[in-house]
Amino acid sequence: MTLYSFDFDDTLFHTMLPEKGEKIWQEKTGEPWPHIGWWSKPETLDSEIFDTPMNNWTYKEYLKVAEDPDSLRILATGRLQKVPGMRQNIEKILNENNFSFDEIWVIESSDEKQKGNGEKGIYLNWGGDTFDFKTTLFSKLIEITKCEKFVMYDDREAHLSRFEDWAQTQQIPITIVDVVRKTTTNVNF
Repeated sequence: MTLYSFDFDDTLFHTMLPEKGEKIWQEKTGEPWPHIGWWSKPETLDSEIFDTPMNNWTYKEYLKVAEDPDSLRILATGRLQKVPGMRQNIEKILNENNFSFDEIWVIESSDEKQKGNGEKGIYLNWGGDTFDFKTTLFSKLIEITKCEKFVMYDDREAHLSRFEDWAQTQQIPITIVDVVRKTTTNVNF
């Protein structure tokens, strides 16, 4: 079995960036952006305000993965679980675009922040650094699922080489797909 992970922002969807988003917010609501910061606010994914187009290249990859009967699909994003409305806005965008992820049982941990986070196969950051969140999650899921291979899709250039270093610590083949350059890196093959 192969475990596949997809990132959300700029991997599955081209979400709005702060500078342009704050202007659109003001145009559509008549009010200035009400927050300091952008990525931790559920309003940034409000489909009534912002157009959030899917990344067509990644969607084609997702469709291939969805056809594989020997696969498990998850979404892992740096968007914060603890922010009210964040999960609902993500799920709404996914549902509107026919994305579905496999339920993977709850990761049991002494860290209460991790419990229950895998709802509908969608894992949101439980707080802290996104890279640390993802590598901890991936390591746990590789162990729990006993998958034979792990494939991850991500766009964040600063993390991609670090994912390669992390992959070398794992005991299974790992493929890292850079969705911006549309390239793959295989580790442990």
